[in-house]
Amino acid sequence: SATVNMATLEVAAGPSTRDAMFTVADIDPTATNSPKFRLIAVQCIFALTTFSAMASQHRGLAGPDAMTLEECGPLGCGYSKFPMFKYTVAIFVLYWIFTLLAMGSYLLQKVPPPVTEFGAYTVFNVLMFAAFVASVTECNTTIVDPEYPVCKRATGAKAAVAFSFLTWAATCVSMLFTFKEWRDLGYESTPGIPSNFDYMPGRGGGNTATQTFA
Repeated sequence: SATVNMATLEVAAGPSTRDAMFTVADIDPTATNSPKFRLIAVQCIFALTTFSAMASQHRGLAGPDAMTLEECGPLGCGYSKFPMFKYTVAIFVLYWIFTLLAMGSYLLQKVPPPVTEFGAYTVFNVLMFAAFVASVTECNTTIVDPEYPVCKRATGAKAAVAFSFLTWAATCVSMLFTFKEWRDLGYESTPGIPSNFDYMPGRGGGNTATQTFA
């Protein structure tokens, strides 16, 4: 009968299908009390400010070269004329999305194991530091006048450089937190294994270590 068939399908779907669905009841509001969660929230704001400030710089940059600057006119060029500035926008957009996903995983109590978090922070840390160094170098380059660097009149680009450094510094702290968690677990757990994504900071998987920072 139709009733029996429907029941059979529900059984066949098994718990994995139901586990993949999230409801309001799955949200843990106490996760916002975690210093790690709050640090990620700060990084989210910093990353948003970084790429927004850089993307808003449509004029005022004295470069990237004399020919392009002449084409841009007396108001200067926008960030899109600079490969390094476009790279900065791209990296910090990606990191902003990452922080949103990370906060969501904390709220849904589906935090990945420390080794996975540490790996992700390490990759972004290198990419963001490269973006910061490249942007600083580009901003201090002179094209026409040795007394007139690229970012002299570009307040948006200057703000982006400052906040890119702050985001990178905050990510270093997150790396330290996750490394300590990984160390306290005896450097166990495998990155990317779905069954390990129920790990929650402060709950050692088979280990009695207690976390005081998450």
